Amino acid sequence: MAAVFAFLGMLLISLLVALLATLQLGDFFLAKDEFVIVISCVVVFTVASLAAFLVASSRATRPSHLVYIALVLVLFALAPLALPSLIEAVAAHSSNPYSVGVEQTHITIELVIPALLAVLVQWGLVRRRWLRTRGEYDVTRWPWIATATAALVILNPIGLSFAASTLEHATGDFMWPLTATVTGSGVALLVVMAAIECYIRDRNLRCGWGAFRPSSGLGMRSLTPRRFLQGATNAGKH
Repeated sequence: MAAVFAFLGMLLISLLVALLATLQLGDFFLAKDEFVIVISCVVVFTVASLAAFLVASSRATRPSHLVYIALVLVLFALAPLALPSLIEAVAAHSSNPYSVGVEQTHITIELVIPALLAVLVQWGLVRRRWLRTRGEYDVTRWPWIATATAALVILNPIGLSFAASTLEHATGDFMWPLTATVTGSGVALLVVMAAIECYIRDRNLRCGWGAFRPSSGLGMRSLTPRRFLQGATNAGKH
């Protein structure tokens, strides 16, 4: 029963993240009648991807197996890029006169970005539970703080406006140098932030694993803050 509630919580969290991203993108691109189909596709993909993680977690013997499943699901999330006929079928339901000629690009973005976010969130949650149920260290090198910050910065009206203005460079757009500079600086700042977080997480992971080596005499279940600090200090000396 605990596993059922755990995976139900994972489903709700991943659905919330995916739907928030979908709604934000749909509002920015002025989606109309086709948006119901887009939301349905995102929900179906999110449920199916979690089901795949559920099956994989019950049979996985190493955390890397969950990474392989996540990479396969990423390829499925990118499928709309290789299926223009699917995007055309969805775009045929669009009634927005201001998106003629670019509605396929908008629909592709509305499908791909939320699906990728759903896979990322589910991988993190499933991996964390898989390690904890086995009494293992659940710290990862993935920059979760930088990822959440990037999502909040980009998936908002201001961030989307700057990104769209930078990508859709038109001749005679005198504001493009300013928007391109702001967008480039923001992306560079996020990359530096992610690199710093990865470095810190890598050091913590190395210290954590050093504290849990058999030679240190420490176990996951009997670990206390004092013993953790002592083990980390000893690992740093070596």
